[in-house]
Amino acid sequence: MTSQTANIVDRLFGHDLAGRILGPGFIALVVKVAGAGLSYAMLVAFARMMTTDEFGQFGQMLNLAIVLAAAAGFGLPTAVLRYWPGHLAKGEFPLAKGFVRDAQLLLLAAAVFLMIVGLLADSGLTGISTFGTRWGWLAVALLAALFAFGDYYSSALRAQGQTMWSLVPRDIAWRVAAPASAGLWLWSSGSLEAGPAIAACIAIMALVAAVQYVVTARDAERILGPISPQRAWKAWRGPLLPLWGASLLYAMVQQLDVVVVGTLVGPSEAGAYFAAQKTASLLGLVMIAAGLVAAPLMAGAYQAGQKEELQRICRMIGLAIAVTTLVGFGVLVLIGGPLLSAFDPAYNVAYPIMLVLAFGYAIDALAGPSAYLMQMTSLEGPYLRLMAIVYAFVLALQFFLVPHYGVLAAACASAAGVCLWNVIAIRLLRSRIGVDPSILSYINPPKLVVQ
Repeated sequence: MTSQTANIVDRLFGHDLAGRILGPGFIALVVKVAGAGLSYAMLVAFARMMTTDEFGQFGQMLNLAIVLAAAAGFGLPTAVLRYWPGHLAKGEFPLAKGFVRDAQLLLLAAAVFLMIVGLLADSGLTGISTFGTRWGWLAVALLAALFAFGDYYSSALRAQGQTMWSLVPRDIAWRVAAPASAGLWLWSSGSLEAGPAIAACIAIMALVAAVQYVVTARDAERILGPISPQRAWKAWRGPLLPLWGASLLYAMVQQLDVVVVGTLVGPSEAGAYFAAQKTASLLGLVMIAAGLVAAPLMAGAYQAGQKEELQRICRMIGLAIAVTTLVGFGVLVLIGGPLLSAFDPAYNVAYPIMLVLAFGYAIDALAGPSAYLMQMTSLEGPYLRLMAIVYAFVLALQFFLVPHYGVLAAACASAAGVCLWNVIAIRLLRSRIGVDPSILSYINPPKLVVQ
């Protein structure tokens, strides 16, 4: 950060707050954005190796696996960030070891259940999968199980302080090696279908999960030593339910559109929507990365009763998110067509879809980090209920409108849901805790709520 920029930030928000936000946490922000950019490049690489229909089926399988992974994860990736350091700080080493053991047993049981369901789904009379490949549902189930393990081990490593082992295998290695493996298949066979592409993802993800398991187990043994694990499910179970529900709903909001489009109008249109969705979602990277930095600051200020400080944090983060995202929206307006063509020249027709989805991200940015603020304060319950109601509304709109008005209607429903969510969320935040994370707080500051 230049001295001129630092002076401006200091005058607006104060030196201490600027240092905490733009200090070491900023490195995590940069790493996360870089990993997301590599994810986009990975999808472009897969698209260039496949036909539009096959890429559409690949997108449906990949996104459905992510949603099922959230279902099979039981909120454990978030819970381990809470319970591991919490038990260690209290000297409760047997409970820390017990949580790790039981979390992995729960993930293993979920994986077995997913694969049984996948086998049953693939054993129809015709033997043909929904995804155009014989064992498509089993492949989705296996990839979902591996994603669930990978998400958990990444969070466990982050809780143990192993940031590089947490990020590099999944965010870097998998996203490079999976399309490279698919490229070898294309070179040897002359074509790449959705099934072999997903198989490449499964193979590399299995290696990633295995490596992260070894590192996690080694560090846990080094930290805890040879002690017997202790179980405390009554204490763990209650917070797990809202964490699980929130993670599942978030995955559905982010990923299920492609599956809905593919189900209603076919794989070719799903491929175009998939490309448009991933391109528009680049605008959401700033919100995600800013949340990584700001969430603990929000929680600390709220727990300390420092409402003015909490509002300052939200203003600074909200302004950065809004300005950066709006600039990104302008860039997408200018070069969105070429970005879509990078997937496949035929996907240039999805430019209007991308703009509608990008508009939703822009509105979300103007509303600031409302979702993070609700989860870091006393509104985690209303957050989950609001998310469920709004997404049910979006899903109903999509199933009603898409068969009549086409794929663009799916994007319009998604953007409408974003607008509805933020209007209600901001009203709740202003009335319940007296903090407004949106840029409107500069024009109409909220009234302080004394609790």
